[in-house]
Amino acid sequence: MAILPERLKIGESIISISMKEDVGVYETADYVLIEISNKAGKINIPKIAQTVAGLIKGEKKIVAIRGYGFKGIGLGVRIAHEIKMREKRFDYDMAFDTFDASEPGNEFPVTSMQVVIIPAKKEE
Repeated sequence: MAILPERLKIGESIISISMKEDVGVYETADYVLIEISNKAGKINIPKIAQTVAGLIKGEKKIVAIRGYGFKGIGLGVRIAHEIKMREKRFDYDMAFDTFDASEPGNEFPVTSMQVVIIPAKKEE
């Protein structure tokens, strides 16, 4: 499995939720981070999964999906499942992790989940 970028290693950290939209997309030189709010409404899961598959297969990018709270976790898992259904079309490694996240003004952390999808390296 490829090495996880340092900024995607969560460990015991509590991540701060500061999203204003249902879905946030943040691109870095090392990876693309997709965050799904704990207050997310209806989102287009197949379209997001298709875009993520394109980033992994076509651009060989690492993609991380973070789902915050009950709704965010559920939607993040559904996106990961859509990608898994496409796995015959490209090779990748997938890693799951859970963590706590906090919202400004709320003293109780929400359970959250991160899925990291890494393009598989071809063995020669």
